[in-house]
Amino acid sequence: MLGTATVRKSRKWKLKALIVDTVPCRIEAQAGDEIQQKEVEGAPANCDESPPVVDDPNLVSHAGFFDVYEGSKTCNQCHLETARHVHDSLHYQWNAPAPYAVNLERGGKLGSINDFCGYPDINFIGQQTNLEGETVDGGCAVCHVGRGMKPAPEQTAVQLENIDCLVCHSNTYKRKVAQVDGEFRFVPAPEKMQVSMLDAITTIQRTPDKDTCINCHAYAGGGCNNKRGDLEETHRNAPRWFDVHLASRQNGGAGLHCINCHVTENHRIAGRGTDMQATDLDVPVRCTNCHDDKPHDSSDLNRHTARVDCTVCHIPAFARITSTDMFRDFSQPAEVLESAQLYEPHIDRAANVTPEYRFFNGFSRFYKFSTPAIPGESGRVVMSEPIGDVTDSDAKLFAFKHHLALQARDRDTQYLIPLKMGVLFQTGDVDAATRQGASEVGWPLASGYDFVPTERYMGIFHEVAPADDALECNDCHADSGRIDFSALGYTPVSQRNGVPLCTSCHESESEWSKGGRFRSVHKKHVKQEGIDCIACHIFTSAR
Repeated sequence: MLGTATVRKSRKWKLKALIVDTVPCRIEAQAGDEIQQKEVEGAPANCDESPPVVDDPNLVSHAGFFDVYEGSKTCNQCHLETARHVHDSLHYQWNAPAPYAVNLERGGKLGSINDFCGYPDINFIGQQTNLEGETVDGGCAVCHVGRGMKPAPEQTAVQLENIDCLVCHSNTYKRKVAQVDGEFRFVPAPEKMQVSMLDAITTIQRTPDKDTCINCHAYAGGGCNNKRGDLEETHRNAPRWFDVHLASRQNGGAGLHCINCHVTENHRIAGRGTDMQATDLDVPVRCTNCHDDKPHDSSDLNRHTARVDCTVCHIPAFARITSTDMFRDFSQPAEVLESAQLYEPHIDRAANVTPEYRFFNGFSRFYKFSTPAIPGESGRVVMSEPIGDVTDSDAKLFAFKHHLALQARDRDTQYLIPLKMGVLFQTGDVDAATRQGASEVGWPLASGYDFVPTERYMGIFHEVAPADDALECNDCHADSGRIDFSALGYTPVSQRNGVPLCTSCHESESEWSKGGRFRSVHKKHVKQEGIDCIACHIFTSAR
């Protein structure tokens, strides 16, 4: 709404405008069924120009409404309520309630340390000089939907004008870091745009498409497919064999976009995987939102769905085109990333990786910043892990990327130390980056620091293969199968009623191989005699 209009007896209009920064071309007033339009004195010169024709139904032209873009300050003239929604969302706040984290009340990027690029609170926005002397954008905020100021929970005018709407609503818009009134802020970068500045800021996407999401999410962790392992540049034009869902229909796929699964409401987005602390929109993102819970023609396969998530069989491998970061070693000298001419930590990469498998009941555990980092049973500090085991009736087997790291730790407090990543990226000096990071959070490192191994389990949900490429029975159940059933708790108990398991019911114990035991014993005892799992294992049958 532009404002309120009243008509005097002289039939002259009086407008009380809510907008003072932009002069509209014309105004429209409605009283009952009567609608009147009036031209506005001092309107922009291009008012009579026809807006550009846009063929894509997801695009709408805002030409004629404005010709200068100042982030949400421009958009708030019509969309202030939308800005309020964005301000409250996880994409803006980077911190929110964490109902599925067993040891956190709130969580998010801000206030948390990770095993990729550290601690966003001290690495938010800046400029860096690469090895060729070029000034480049830096900081975690290059993928934040703000304009460079850190988010705050209060909906002040300054905060509501700190949203960069076009990060998600114009794929042709580009921005850069610049000094504005002595502070680092994002400003439009027409030199990076493939269209005119005016076209980029006025051709608006109604809803973000997959390209929008890929721009940031495929490059998390500092490079293509570094972090997730199952989300990369190839997804822009995915072949069917690579990702049957995100491949276009022309490529034989379903032609889905991210928000078909990650549904939205008031700019809150569903889905947290397994290793995201906060929940933005509490709507499950599951295969069964579209598919039946027993989708197979085979009853044997359908029996699996009670305890085995679809990803286990339908994502046989991840990072199938672009390799992914599997181990990040901050104790080693930094290395030059040729494509950026900046340094990066030592990274061991792998492609076509077989997932690891863990039970997951929807809840996760996380390392909490500024608490002692004590290795667990695995000998590593847990950054994120799924909750659940074979005895948990609410848990299923899921496919995971298991990311490892060696991170700096304060010898006195045992806290993981946040590195000042700009120092590492520009100089390659890991020690200086570690000490500067500790200084910025007020830790003196009086006794220095050491390094501790850490681990993170990250759910794999993309790169779903066509049904013909799904795993077959022997991929898991043969003697050389990919799943360690013993580690998952499937090993039969050794005794029952005080005697060896098999002889508790039979006169002697037959000899079977691992694969033979599974097929023959289960066929007889489970399918033919209907004996519950608990008779031989520590868990009951899934229902």
